[in-house]
Amino acid sequence: MRWQPVGFAVAMGMMLGGCAADAVIPDAQLITGATFITMEDGPAPGAMLIEDGKITALGTEDALRVRNPGAVLSDFSGRTIMPGIVDSHAHVRELGLDALKVDLVGARSVEAIIARIRQQRPDAQPGDWIIGQGWDEGAFASYDGTDAVGGYPTTRDLSEAYPDNPIALESLHGFAAMANDAALMRAGITDTTPDPEGGTILRSPSGHATGVLLTLAQNLLFDAVPDPSPDQLEAAIIAGLGRLAEAGVTSVHEAGMQTGDVAAFQALAEAGRLPIRVFGMLNGNDAALMEDWFASGRQDDPDDWLDIGAIKVFYDGSLGSRTAILHAPYTDRPEAARPTARISLPQVERLAERARQTGFQMAVHAIGDAANDHILTSFERRLAPDANGPVPDHRWRIEHAQLVRPDFAQRASALRLIASMQPSHAMGDSDWAEDRVGSRRIRRAYAWRMLQDAGVPIIFNSDLPGEPWEPMQTLHFATTRTKRDGTPEGGWYPAQAVDRETALRAMTIDGAHAAFQDQALGSLAPGKWADFVVLSDNPLTASDIQAITVEATYVAGTRMTDQGASSP
Repeated sequence: MRWQPVGFAVAMGMMLGGCAADAVIPDAQLITGATFITMEDGPAPGAMLIEDGKITALGTEDALRVRNPGAVLSDFSGRTIMPGIVDSHAHVRELGLDALKVDLVGARSVEAIIARIRQQRPDAQPGDWIIGQGWDEGAFASYDGTDAVGGYPTTRDLSEAYPDNPIALESLHGFAAMANDAALMRAGITDTTPDPEGGTILRSPSGHATGVLLTLAQNLLFDAVPDPSPDQLEAAIIAGLGRLAEAGVTSVHEAGMQTGDVAAFQALAEAGRLPIRVFGMLNGNDAALMEDWFASGRQDDPDDWLDIGAIKVFYDGSLGSRTAILHAPYTDRPEAARPTARISLPQVERLAERARQTGFQMAVHAIGDAANDHILTSFERRLAPDANGPVPDHRWRIEHAQLVRPDFAQRASALRLIASMQPSHAMGDSDWAEDRVGSRRIRRAYAWRMLQDAGVPIIFNSDLPGEPWEPMQTLHFATTRTKRDGTPEGGWYPAQAVDRETALRAMTIDGAHAAFQDQALGSLAPGKWADFVVLSDNPLTASDIQAITVEATYVAGTRMTDQGASSP
């Protein structure tokens, strides 16, 4: 019997590991009355029978009553039931830990950041670290004030406002950081500190460190920030997973697990405390971690609560921070661009070879068109047939595939690579993305429909906690190419939008397929786990997708949320 999560605020309050009461799981449940979206071929059923946590039959209510007369009846008339969402690229730990950080999402200036800190950390004592998250490196990198360095403002005002508190501020997408003078001093970063390989300390013309750190230079700062305790880390994970469950997510792919993350997830799984399913993607940039896992092999949980079977490699940077690797210079401010490889291509190829030998899945972060080309070429070499024949069903992935070359779609389709993409990124980046790459290249950016039409398997996910991440928001972005407020009218490059059924598949069964879990998850079918979400309206037909609410989430037949529908 598994733990039932409560609200996010309550979960974060249980920092030392307490949880809610055990959920009651009937041996058999008969779900009736709802409109069912199964993600399977054939007519929609009228009822669904669940026994011992799995779907055993779909059909008419009368037929299923005969099959199991003792099943507990749950009537969901007026609701829609569909498979639980598979968020196939997320950062759960960060989502949970963000409750402890200053929320900087939407802050557009250093002055606005200072105001947020004063509002959210009014009782900070001298010497206390203040950690913030969410300033948009894409928006900030377009700064043109008199103190601009490399397109970014300096953090001088932050240092003057908080001379006695070290402040470290994570950006929205994780490719830049801001620090005040007190934090730079704690981290040992001075005007003469050399740039680390793969990173840049922005400096004024006089050589003074401005407080902005790009890509791997961030490690110099965050290595000085105290780590959360194991108890705090576990509580943050539970809180993050609980928020996902409330939003209708029943399975998540945790992208870039560090050693401590693995230990925390494993401890929670062993204690039966994971509220939803987790597919672990190990941090491939950590050589020691990967040596351990190549030696031990994949982790395959027969009950699918915690599988660890993929390698998440961070290759280049981001368009927003001008650190993505492009074939041609950036269109705006090419002198401010610092394209960065966070790991060398030979290292990527060695990882890919070891992955092929040991059965791990490769999933590589690639944003720029040159970065995507490099990774695609590497994959073509490593997946080529050898003396043992072709590589069996590999399901290797490129994470983001944000800007691609004209031949990318054809090559990726031939290799059956999965494009793991984030509709929220397109809308979040739409204010400045065309400035970065120009009017011609932008037509090959965030190009979901182009890749789909070429036969490239696509999965949609959130990359939370940066942009709006709730599933109905993702569905809205994918199908309208508009922001939450409906702008721009008609959509941003609307030809790249996809239809609702395609988007839902990319968020359910296709996401399960991308983790080798489609025989157990991702659709409503006999033999699969009873992981499903109860919605207030039908996402295939509703006039306003974003108005749809999640009324209940079930994992293995267990109700994980309690927001309005009658419990069995």
